[in-house]
Amino acid sequence: MYKYDEFKKTWKNSREPYLLETNSEGIFAAGDVRAGAMNRVASAVGEGAMAIKFVHAYLAEN
Repeated sequence: MYKYDEFKKTWKNSREPYLLETNSEGIFAAGDVRAGAMNRVASAVGEGAMAIKFVHAYLAEN
Protein backbone atom coordinates (compact mmCIF):
# COMPACT_ATOMS: atom_id res chain seq x y z
CA MET A 1 0.00 0.00 0.00
CA TYR A 2 1.22 3.47 -0.92
CA LYS A 3 2.03 5.55 2.16
CA TYR A 4 1.87 9.20 1.13
CA ASP A 5 2.77 10.48 4.61
CA GLU A 6 6.11 8.68 4.44
CA PHE A 7 6.64 9.93 0.88
CA LYS A 8 5.99 13.55 1.97
CA LYS A 9 8.94 13.33 4.35
CA THR A 10 11.33 12.99 1.41
CA TRP A 11 9.38 15.02 -1.22
CA LYS A 12 10.88 18.52 -1.22
CA ASN A 13 8.93 20.11 -4.09
CA SER A 14 6.03 22.53 -3.56
CA ARG A 15 3.85 20.73 -6.13
CA GLU A 16 2.26 17.33 -5.66
CA PRO A 17 4.23 14.50 -7.30
CA TYR A 18 2.99 13.13 -10.61
CA LEU A 19 1.62 9.63 -10.66
CA LEU A 20 4.55 7.16 -10.93
CA GLU A 21 7.09 9.87 -9.95
CA THR A 22 9.64 8.72 -7.38
CA ASN A 23 10.79 10.83 -4.44
CA SER A 24 13.49 12.16 -6.80
CA GLU A 25 11.90 14.94 -8.82
CA GLY A 26 11.55 14.08 -12.51
CA ILE A 27 12.36 10.38 -12.06
CA PHE A 28 9.47 8.04 -12.85
CA ALA A 29 9.13 4.31 -12.14
CA ALA A 30 6.98 1.77 -13.95
CA GLY A 31 6.62 -1.99 -14.05
CA ASP A 32 8.45 -4.38 -11.74
CA VAL A 33 10.58 -1.68 -10.10
CA ARG A 34 7.55 -0.17 -8.39
CA ALA A 35 6.49 -1.29 -4.92
CA GLY A 36 3.48 -3.55 -5.15
CA ALA A 37 3.92 -4.19 -8.88
CA MET A 38 1.89 -7.02 -10.41
CA ASN A 39 4.89 -8.55 -12.25
CA ARG A 40 3.00 -8.72 -15.53
CA VAL A 41 4.29 -7.55 -18.88
CA ALA A 42 0.97 -5.97 -19.86
CA SER A 43 0.86 -3.97 -16.61
CA ALA A 44 4.42 -2.77 -17.10
CA VAL A 45 3.69 -1.68 -20.67
CA GLY A 46 0.60 0.21 -19.53
CA GLU A 47 2.49 1.92 -16.71
CA GLY A 48 5.30 2.82 -19.09
CA ALA A 49 2.81 4.45 -21.44
CA MET A 50 1.32 6.36 -18.51
CA ALA A 51 4.76 7.46 -17.36
CA ILE A 52 5.47 8.99 -20.78
CA LYS A 53 2.46 11.31 -20.33
CA PHE A 54 3.76 12.48 -16.96
CA VAL A 55 7.33 12.88 -18.23
CA HIS A 56 6.01 15.22 -20.93
CA ALA A 57 4.03 17.18 -18.30
CA TYR A 58 7.12 17.43 -16.11
CA LEU A 59 9.29 18.62 -18.97
CA ALA A 60 6.67 21.18 -20.03
CA GLU A 61 6.77 22.86 -16.62
CA ASN A 62 10.59 23.06 -16.49
